[in-house]
Amino acid sequence: MDINVWTPALQEIMITVGNKINAFWEARLENFKKPKPDASVDVRKEFIERKYKYRMFCKSSLSAFSGQEELDNELCRVASRADCLYQVMTLLFSGARFRETNPEVGMSALEIARHANIPSIMEIFHLNKDSDFTTQRPPPRYIPGNTAEAPSIPVHTRRDTDEDRKSGYLFKTGVGRKEFQRRYCRLENGTFSYSVDEKSPYVKNTIEGIDIQIIGESQPRPGNEHCFEMGVVSGRSYLFSAESAEEKQEWMYIIAKFLTPQVMWSYLSNFDLVGHLHKKEGSTSTDWRRLTFLLKGKKLSFFSAEKDCMEDLDLRKLTNSYVDNVGPDERQTMTEQTICLCFPDKSRLYLRSENKEHSDRWHTAIQNTLFDCGTSLENQPLTKENVPVIVNECIRFVEKNALKTEGVYRLAGVKSKVNQILQNLYHNAREVRLTLDEDYIVHDVTSALKQYFRELDDPLLTSDLYNQWVKNSASQDNASKIRKYAELVKELPEVNRNTLKELIIHLNDVSDNKQENKMETKNLAAVFGPTLMSGKNSVGGFGAANYEISVIGDLMLNYAAIFEVTQEEQNKLDAKRIFLARLSENQLLPPPPVKNDMHVTLYIGPKSENENIDVQISESMTTSELIQTLIDTNKINMPPSQVSVFEVICNGELERVFNPHEKILAEILSWDDGMRSDNYICIKSNYLEKKIEKVRSRTICNATDFTMLGAIHYSP
Repeated sequence: MDINVWTPALQEIMITVGNKINAFWEARLENFKKPKPDASVDVRKEFIERKYKYRMFCKSSLSAFSGQEELDNELCRVASRADCLYQVMTLLFSGARFRETNPEVGMSALEIARHANIPSIMEIFHLNKDSDFTTQRPPPRYIPGNTAEAPSIPVHTRRDTDEDRKSGYLFKTGVGRKEFQRRYCRLENGTFSYSVDEKSPYVKNTIEGIDIQIIGESQPRPGNEHCFEMGVVSGRSYLFSAESAEEKQEWMYIIAKFLTPQVMWSYLSNFDLVGHLHKKEGSTSTDWRRLTFLLKGKKLSFFSAEKDCMEDLDLRKLTNSYVDNVGPDERQTMTEQTICLCFPDKSRLYLRSENKEHSDRWHTAIQNTLFDCGTSLENQPLTKENVPVIVNECIRFVEKNALKTEGVYRLAGVKSKVNQILQNLYHNAREVRLTLDEDYIVHDVTSALKQYFRELDDPLLTSDLYNQWVKNSASQDNASKIRKYAELVKELPEVNRNTLKELIIHLNDVSDNKQENKMETKNLAAVFGPTLMSGKNSVGGFGAANYEISVIGDLMLNYAAIFEVTQEEQNKLDAKRIFLARLSENQLLPPPPVKNDMHVTLYIGPKSENENIDVQISESMTTSELIQTLIDTNKINMPPSQVSVFEVICNGELERVFNPHEKILAEILSWDDGMRSDNYICIKSNYLEKKIEKVRSRTICNATDFTMLGAIHYSP
């Protein structure tokens, strides 16, 4: 006997059900009809065919329901429960259709079992994928000695509509993926197949729809621009190319329908990747759910059976994505690689595929969403407040370094350096840390922010609303003007609205320091009016600049009413401004004396990722000593040179890296009582290491020792 067929799921079926299922198959069998121990082979064969092939002795469950539809619905109801394996088998053998979509939940019994991750039920469906129990043909008349085969039961067919079938020529690579060959492909009856040409009677390969695990876009090849890949359960991927983009999308759409519940079909236009993944939330959870995921642009979507709706993960807010190895206990049943996605204010999300090849494919596709986001505001990486990271990084830089710089935002930077800053930010904004050093000056960064807004595909205040902004700026009724401005702000897309609010608040912070920087409201409005309203397309045309300046000036002077700033928001803004003023004037109070050791909560990475540890910090403990203690106690697993301790304040708005010899506890006790709850200490990778290496390699190439003196304060 071939033991390879005994999958873990099949073993579970035998252990759970075993011969109990005979109670179904022989429910109406009279003892005298059973073969005798000495019966001939022909008699035994006839009995087996009558029992299983023609179901003469079973008690069908169909009689307990009003019809086929109710029988199908009952199968859907129990398909998500592992303890209902026996009921699933009796319903299936009674004619229930496991591929029929239940209109109430938008999924078939097969899809429900997949989403609930019930291997035993999925195995039963897989073993009976070519069977049709919806019809029962009468057995042939038994003639002793006649060993002719009885008529075969019709092969199960998926009840395709014309929209579920497709045929035509595609180009396919061989195993080595060196050359594309023209093949005639068919998708029908739940099966994808291809042959040499349309007239060939021989099929080169057949792929069951139930075995397809992933399908998605693929990079163009020389001479074959419209490529897509299809992966199966074994981990093998098939690379195809269509003659046009339209033809490729049609093939991808119809194949993806086999992977997705019906409720997801409306999402399938121009998708990037679709497939099955196991998902869990949080590092300590063991609750893995098998779901169908769809990647489309910057959005990762899946159907939640618990919530009975689609859920979307906004990858623009993805702070990090990496592949993590699982423990030895998990390697026995799952792929060795787990994709970890980190989002602001959420626990980490873990994803796995059935094999390493598909995990790699998913991770690469998700990682690609982080880079080269272009000049569309909708495609930018975002902060948790839905503000582009590029804008946030530039604003934070100005707050820390340039609020009192004369001519800030008015004076221009060096063009080459401005372009380099933008190029770095466009490629991967989350990895860029703007610092005031020999590479950049204040005006390089402020010019980069202005140029960023000018280069947007559509101005921040949008072309569609331009005429209304301008018309309202000329109104003489101030109260009416403010109400209309508030209405226009609400009409902006969410990212535009939040970005505009963040920028206007920032410009007011700049204006508050007008005595030093010489940039009052009218000066800043003159700079940002055309930048935010006309952009690169000069929407307003000649002579419109005065109206554009007026709009930005009005928004700055009346921002609290226009943006409906709450008292809580205003309190935070006031506290932040006080702190920035103290920081700018070097008036931070010295830390109070420390008397005792303290237990302190440290975060591994950003606080939003909810990974923390409690440590005892003494009065004399330095940063380097803390890191070594964490390594020695296996709290972190990184070399000391690659990790640093950061002080994060103002609810994540500002951060700085501790000097290795700095005493941590004294700094913690110096925090202002009113802002203490918004501050924390975190341990994370030292992003300053690359910059230090850059300085070392450039200035002391021949040196064997390198020492950096002093502290780096409030590096973004």
